[in-house]
Amino acid sequence: MRFRNEDLDKVITQLNIVEVIGEYVDLKKTGSNYKGLCPFHKDTNPSFMVSTSKNIYKCFVCGAGGNVIKFYMEYNKLTYGEAVYELSKKYNIDISPISGNSSEDRNKKYYKILDEALSFFKGNIFSNSGREALSYLNNRGMKPDFIRENNLGYALNGWDSLYNYLTGKGYDPPILSKLGLIKSGDKGYYDTFRDRIIYPIYSPGGNVIAFGGRTMSDRKEIAKYLNSPETPVFHKGRNLYGIKNKGSSIRRKNYAILMEGYMDVLAAHAYGFDVALAPLGTAFSSEQAELLKRYTSNVIIAFDMDNAGRVASEKASLVLKKYGFNIRVLELKNAKDPDEFLKKYGKTEFLKSVKNSKEIFDFLYSYYVREYDLSNFMAKQNFIGRFKEFFQSVETDLEKSLYLNKLSVSLGMEKEVEILKKILILNNEDTVVPKRIERQPLKTKSLKIDELELETLKLCLKDRKYFERFKNKTITSPFVQNIFDTIEQNGEQNYIQELLRGNFFKLEEEEEEIILNISTELSAKNEDDIINTYIEVYKRWFVKEIDEKMSFFKKNDIKSFLNCKKIYEKIIGDIKIDDLEENYKEFISMKI
Repeated sequence: MRFRNEDLDKVITQLNIVEVIGEYVDLKKTGSNYKGLCPFHKDTNPSFMVSTSKNIYKCFVCGAGGNVIKFYMEYNKLTYGEAVYELSKKYNIDISPISGNSSEDRNKKYYKILDEALSFFKGNIFSNSGREALSYLNNRGMKPDFIRENNLGYALNGWDSLYNYLTGKGYDPPILSKLGLIKSGDKGYYDTFRDRIIYPIYSPGGNVIAFGGRTMSDRKEIAKYLNSPETPVFHKGRNLYGIKNKGSSIRRKNYAILMEGYMDVLAAHAYGFDVALAPLGTAFSSEQAELLKRYTSNVIIAFDMDNAGRVASEKASLVLKKYGFNIRVLELKNAKDPDEFLKKYGKTEFLKSVKNSKEIFDFLYSYYVREYDLSNFMAKQNFIGRFKEFFQSVETDLEKSLYLNKLSVSLGMEKEVEILKKILILNNEDTVVPKRIERQPLKTKSLKIDELELETLKLCLKDRKYFERFKNKTITSPFVQNIFDTIEQNGEQNYIQELLRGNFFKLEEEEEEIILNISTELSAKNEDDIINTYIEVYKRWFVKEIDEKMSFFKKNDIKSFLNCKKIYEKIIGDIKIDDLEENYKEFISMKI
């Protein structure tokens, strides 16, 4: 979701930053500022400041900071566009997303077609043709109201029922094929889903993006589940089944339960566990971990209790751990999956199982130990080696140390803990571990940008015309040069917003902090302020270049040195931009 720069400015300037942040943080007035406990780390001594004059917040311990949009985005784990949109609605600020020939506008057309397909499927399940599907769902404990609430449907047992329905509404077959609704064969187009119960798959924003279909047949040659293929709006490894109401329940309850299948998730929702999700029949991916991280850092894995489910639990936990999740594993007894367990024993017993779930290290220990005889020296050595990937996935040194101590105690190797550390931590670099996406405390000295280059960058991000004036300057900061290259290669647009959305390249945390602060600063400046800044920056570049030439001329050409000195004396005082530019033309004509 994209917004005009002036609309972003309107949101930032019209919002009362104390009012917005005060909804989440208990703020107390201290002088001209407000102070409270930082919500982004475990703060016991108030270190979180909100400045009404600068319209920014800052934590002086963990480094979190920025404008009101960034706070709302970080606290609620939203994208920048989602934060702007929600704030504008919540506080009645009249702004509208940018429309045009963008991918977002194309996607809206795709969403409309997918909505039409869903309407077709939903209508079928309560028709005479859908009686068998309705009976199947009723036998699985799903009543008509629940079926309607979750928009379940039925794909008719015909060759081209959906194809005829959608083309009859004027939609082109190539587009329907692109969305995975139909396929092309020797006899023409035919439906992708036939004689299957249909489960709509939604994006986090609430749009239908794909479908899952379950057969009611027991024939082994027919796949039990069939998902939509990859499409312009659907990527299996980037979505999760079961996210309701934009993840509000998961945010509020601050945990999610990861299950294997559609029926598991729906059964969990029916029993009140509306935080249940499923990874759409694929191995749990890094992209899915990033998506889940937007809502919570706490996950309970509740995959099937067979060996394949335990392997999947192990693999998913290793991905989740790389992104800093707190993980527990649910081991349900006398049931093959959550769906069966809930129907057999009900909500109370399921809650007991949740409370008795194992912390991920304990689960892995009990899972691995089944394969090894720890009284055997070589087996014990191999058992220890099984934990290498787990320790590679653990992010913080403190957490690694705690797990290491726990392993040493479990093995009776407290005295050999340094040996274990060498094996599992110090020399354990065989696998490259992806960087975690979650923000880290700001390292204020890790990104050094010359002050003049930073001021120049602000102007260039404000208006491309300033970039045209400064693009040939010698830039020493790789970060600033990278943005200069980006502006050079792209036309007129809102570079700040596109940078924050990651459309040009992924910003590191401190880089994003800089861009957000630039956005805040620019929004507070009027046109006169911008012009005065431009004159000052222009002058500083001019002086810098004069100094460089004067150093050369002083040793090699005294006449040119004196001319440079005269120009220098002209520009160091108050001077109009036209005169400044005229003197610069004279200056650059002086060749070394």
